Amino acid sequence: MDSEEKLCFTILDVNKYARYAAVCDSEGKILSDCNRDNVEHLLSKEETNESLKRAVDSWHHRDKLSAKIGKGRCAIVGYENLIRMTIPLKNEHLLLVTVDGKRPEYMSDVLSIVDFVEEIL
Repeated sequence: MDSEEKLCFTILDVNKYARYAAVCDSEGKILSDCNRDNVEHLLSKEETNESLKRAVDSWHHRDKLSAKIGKGRCAIVGYENLIRMTIPLKNEHLLLVTVDGKRPEYMSDVLSIVDFVEEIL
């Protein structure tokens, strides 16, 4: 098991509300992903890839401001059906985690994923 795959499975292990985790490279190509058993995919693989490409592009733009506002830790977008967060990794890769959007009361639990990733990397 490589480090990206291990990270994806670890996220699902430590956060019971995480539905899906993926690591992509600096071009948005998925290197590793996993999903919780019995969870229905809301997006196709192609839609997920497109979403990741846009997220990578957004992070490139955010990085241009980092000298003034600091390095970005995460981006969180809430939809009706899921909460999607992206977390930049030190190796220029990006972690995507989705959690159930019908449980907004667990937002502090979602933010614990960011702390967890920063702690182990």
